[in-house]
Amino acid sequence: MDTFPHLLTACCVMLVAPAWSTAEQPRPSTFGLGDPMTPAALVGAVLEHNAGLGAHSAAADAARYRIEVARALDDPTLSYAFAPRTFGREGQGLNQRIELGQSIPWPGTLGARESVARRQTLAAEQDVQAMRLEFEFLARAAYAEWYFVDRTLEIHQSRHDLLVELRAIAESRYAAGLALQQDALQSEVELARLQRHGFELNRLQQSARAHINSLLNQHPNTRLPNAVDIAFSTRVPPLADLEYHALEHHPEMKRLEAQLAAESANVILAEKAFLPDLRVTASYNSLWDEADKRPMVGLAINVPLDRRKRKAALSGARADRHRAELRLADRRVRLLADVVRARAEVTESVQTVELFEQSLLPLAAEYLDATVADYRSGAGGFLAVIDAEHRKFVLEESLVRHRADYSTRVAALERWAGISLESVPHTATEVHRDSD
Repeated sequence: MDTFPHLLTACCVMLVAPAWSTAEQPRPSTFGLGDPMTPAALVGAVLEHNAGLGAHSAAADAARYRIEVARALDDPTLSYAFAPRTFGREGQGLNQRIELGQSIPWPGTLGARESVARRQTLAAEQDVQAMRLEFEFLARAAYAEWYFVDRTLEIHQSRHDLLVELRAIAESRYAAGLALQQDALQSEVELARLQRHGFELNRLQQSARAHINSLLNQHPNTRLPNAVDIAFSTRVPPLADLEYHALEHHPEMKRLEAQLAAESANVILAEKAFLPDLRVTASYNSLWDEADKRPMVGLAINVPLDRRKRKAALSGARADRHRAELRLADRRVRLLADVVRARAEVTESVQTVELFEQSLLPLAAEYLDATVADYRSGAGGFLAVIDAEHRKFVLEESLVRHRADYSTRVAALERWAGISLESVPHTATEVHRDSD
């Protein structure tokens, strides 16, 4: 009797276990795991696989097909009528009337409709380009975080190896009666603190992996290759060049300009509504006794009597055009502010990385070597060694953080300027590390 619950539990575990293992095991990656992942490769993969960008591209395709619809005439109408009581009448037979009609908008109306459709298509295409810039930025920012975790784990391992070496030195000196037991205990405390830091890095690694995989439209647990070093350049193009390209070529500005042109064309359409549309007809009516009177051609117009609703539509179109003008002016100012802010952040990152590489880290390394040498000779204390080692570790991790931030900030500046910094021509007035 007692074995049945155990058998039931075992069966449930066997059924659920494959689902657990599938959820926890890494999936095959878009990238080859034998090769490192570069920023350019990640950007290309995101642009290829991200579903959000694909949705915007589909919207642009749909808008492009509407151009043909907008410039086409309405379908012609064909009507037929007959007089039932003439059926079977001797001599004349069944009397019938056939009419073919075609509506023709007032001259210029179709051109305005096509202009609206073309401008809306251009806006949709520029929206795709703007989304490409945004996804490029998101991919490069995600890569920078992946790089930070990857390099910090390497620093973490090297620090662990150094602490193990320092512990061995402290234990040998304690065994020889040259040091206190607290030196070895202090090294154990630092190793435990380092283990806690490893837990945090593991969490950051999983978060960064999930973020990249979400951009790639794949399972968040999919394995990813290691990151390569981030390219670093001290060149920061002049602000005037970046502002000019942002205003003249940025897809967001082009999109808003296209939307303004579309609203202007809508105003023309609203003005055309005050004018009548034409209708051309050709008919044949056998009710007429004389054969010459049976074929007929005609021309008809609608009579736009209700001017109040047309005035309301025109006022609404003008209001939409004014809104588009204000949105364009507002985005122009905000885009310039984004460029200025992003360039200042890049300049700060360049200065900070150079300070760390040229001054802070070399000094920290010398200080650590000096404290270790003093401790070996008995002239210094172990706490000074631990403090020097901790300072060097913090500076190394901070440098990796600043290099990752530099990459993210360059990506942000290129997003707002709408151009790669390497593509901006060198000028005689170019500023490298200023803060203007």
